Order: sequence, then structure tokens, then C-alpha cells
Amino acid sequence: MAKHRDPFANSNAYYEERNKEPEQMLWVSVLTLAMSDAFKSNDWSQALDAINWIKHDGNDFKKVCVMAGRSPQYVRERILQALLDRESKILGTKRRIVEGRNNDRQRTQ
Repeated sequence: MAKHRDPFANSNAYYEERNKEPEQMLWVSVLTLAMSDAFKSNDWSQALDAINWIKHDGNDFKKVCVMAGRSPQYVRERILQALLDRESKILGTKRRIVEGRNNDRQRTQ
């Protein structure tokens, strides 16, 4: 009778998969931080940087999603409208602030 042998007993693939989880969690954290920056940051510059990073679907964004075990297309499509809404609010508020400053300057002259 033949001995039962685990197919992964001498395979590096087993160890690579087992060790992949902490690295994957790191990339999930990077993706989570970008989402937090985009949607919750009070620093508008930081928020707009995160929004643009996701919105423009660059190679860095795609790599982070893949390393996190997520589909870049799925992630982007799921949040794109909310990103555009957030960007519009930030830019609209910035525009109103600038217009208010210009109106104040005109009144003082």
C-alpha cells in the first residue's frame, strides 16, 4: 500500500501562499487609507490627491489593488460616482471661498 503524500509537502508554493496573507493585508491597508483620505480627510489637498490617484486608474493604483487581492476595475467602478461627488463638493467649496475673498477685497477698496 502506497503512503499518502501531501502534494504541497515539498512545494514552495505552499509557503508562498501561507506568507502572502500579511503582505496582502498591508496592501489592503494602503487601499483603505487612500479611501479614507479621499472620503473623510479634512485636508482638501490630501483628499484631492487620493481622489485623483483612484480616479485616473494609473499603474500604481492597479498594482496596489492587485497586491491587495482586489480587482482595480471593480474597486474603481464601485466608488467612482461617490469620488466625483466628493471632488465636486471640495472644488465647489474652494471656489466659493475664493469668490468670497475676492468680494471682500472689492468691498474694502
